[in-house]
Amino acid sequence: MLALNRPEARNALNSELCGELLAYLRQAQADDEIRALVLTGTEDIFCAGGDLGEVASLTPIELRGFLNDGVRQIVHLIQTMNKPVLAALNGPVAGAGIGLALACDIVVACEEAAMVIAFGKVGLIPDAGIMQLLVQNIGLLRAKEIVLGCEPLTAERAAEMGLYNLVVPEGQFDSAVAGWAERLANGPTLSMGMAKNLMREAARMPYDAFMDLESNSQSLVKTSADHAEGINAFKEKRPPRFTGQ
Repeated sequence: MLALNRPEARNALNSELCGELLAYLRQAQADDEIRALVLTGTEDIFCAGGDLGEVASLTPIELRGFLNDGVRQIVHLIQTMNKPVLAALNGPVAGAGIGLALACDIVVACEEAAMVIAFGKVGLIPDAGIMQLLVQNIGLLRAKEIVLGCEPLTAERAAEMGLYNLVVPEGQFDSAVAGWAERLANGPTLSMGMAKNLMREAARMPYDAFMDLESNSQSLVKTSADHAEGINAFKEKRPPRFTGQ
């Protein structure tokens, strides 16, 4: 589990936190013992977005560097990591933190986890890939409603729109996160990682190109130990014991 840990700044993203988060994500990507990853916040908030104090001090060129070298790399790695990533929204998520959450494969939220897109209130546009992720998840019209309306969404409304997978009362949050994390960690990591990246490519690839990628990937994953275990478990009428290989 990775927890954003700047409670004094409501877990806002600054250069230091982005650097640490990116380093830990890269370690998790390379560690075969890690079968799934949970990203959460500390105390009562997931992430307040970018650190406005630091952002205000940056020149336009420095801001572009902060986004491209930090936030962009984090969002990209979460999306392309070869293992599933679960966002555990322990409280509200705002600004660039929304990009982190929506980049994850599964989003579990407590009832207090409102989504706050307030870039327009400070004269900026959403960053951290938020606009692309919104359009992909809920379509252009709904994305415009959220971005241009600049109004918070309750956790329940975010789930209704298809942005959160599950919203639970605070007392059930930890068990819901643990349940999903266990399910993901015990799954066939190799094929799950391949599937998540195929689905990401699906929206921007022509049909025939995607089908070529799909068939090539299926022929590759057929050689995996997890596939052999799945077939054996089916024949022996028992639950599979996947190893992620």
